Amino acid sequence: MDLQDTIEQSVMQLKNAERTLKAVAKVCQEIVATLYDTYFPGAETLRPGPKSLCPDSDILTISWLLELIGKDSELAGYKLIKAELNDLFPYLPERSRFNRRRRNLWYASEKLRQVLIQFLPDDEIFIVDSFPIPVCDFKRVPASTSPLKCADGNGTLAAYGKCVTKGLDTFFGFRGSIITTSYGLPVDFAIAPADTDDREVLPLFCERGTYPIIIGDKGYVCEALETELLETYNVCLLPTRRNNQKKQYPKPFRKLHQQIRRRIETTISQLTNQFNISRIRAKTHWGFLTRLNNKFAGFTLGVFLNKCLDRKLMALKDVVHA
Repeated sequence: MDLQDTIEQSVMQLKNAERTLKAVAKVCQEIVATLYDTYFPGAETLRPGPKSLCPDSDILTISWLLELIGKDSELAGYKLIKAELNDLFPYLPERSRFNRRRRNLWYASEKLRQVLIQFLPDDEIFIVDSFPIPVCDFKRVPASTSPLKCADGNGTLAAYGKCVTKGLDTFFGFRGSIITTSYGLPVDFAIAPADTDDREVLPLFCERGTYPIIIGDKGYVCEALETELLETYNVCLLPTRRNNQKKQYPKPFRKLHQQIRRRIETTISQLTNQFNISRIRAKTHWGFLTRLNNKFAGFTLGVFLNKCLDRKLMALKDVVHA
């Protein structure tokens, strides 16, 4: 039995059972433990000092599960686990140490998220879009002492940007970009200062993944970019055409293009409302990256559970009856 069959067999416990928080948490614990032991064998034994009674896989399980059920507050989520799932996670470390270990495991979390994506339906058509991530209320920006206002090691820092479509107009923070499959699964994400043009991020996605066809909105219109992506990465970029452009798509294709592109708007809505992706509850860039990664990992985990249970892939609101 290969890895995919093993973890899918674990999900079958929920097939004809009520998806309570405890039942789903137990299955997720088995899935993450299997994945972690496969891709990071013996990782905990190589660290100096005494071995923790709470394994790394449990830290990742809790982090993903809390995002899946919409518990964005670290304190509220920690209290929930202690109260409802203490028998599943009896050796949960105290809260500050739990959060520190969670940040230290961000690379493992990202690796396992990518593995889960491989077990989900393949696609040839992808969609790209961006969304605002404000750091604080616009009026509080001058007085804010958030470390996110300073650049991290990659040069990423909060900045002023505009987002007319989300009703924010000018905001202070970051711009998140995601690329999804045609059915809405986020496969990659990037964070940039709010004043970064969406078109600057797209080549980064093409360097890290294989995307034969990418559909975008009017913010990605650029003939030079289309030519560059096609010649360098063999990627066909199909942005929504502006009305004053000479080159227009055929009418039947324009309708299909619009239908496909709307799917990513639904995904961003899910990430915003259920996973609270536009709310920053982190003090550092490291914590910010970790929280974002956990949100996308929790999203992917929910899609994987739905796939195994023959449910609609993107029906994430009721995966857990919590």
